[in-house]
Amino acid sequence: MGQILSEEAADTLMELLPPVGWADVATKTDIQHLRDEMQHLRDELKGDMHALQLRFEATLEKRLHEQTKWLITTMIAMNTVMLAASVALSKLI
Repeated sequence: MGQILSEEAADTLMELLPPVGWADVATKTDIQHLRDEMQHLRDELKGDMHALQLRFEATLEKRLHEQTKWLITTMIAMNTVMLAASVALSKLI
């Protein structure tokens, strides 16, 4: 196998490396472990987001139901008052 870099160029490149030992260099196994951890965290986050979405939908449905019930009750009360006022006015005329 032929020499790709001169010894001087190789020394220069080695000097440019950060001052850490080989124990600080990530291996393929380290990267795979990190990837697995990140996938696990992503899956947990997806589960948490799904649970949050379900709670939000349930809360929204409950509030819409309460609001609709309030609006219908209010409309019935307003119609009753209007009917009573109409009857009272018709007796005056």
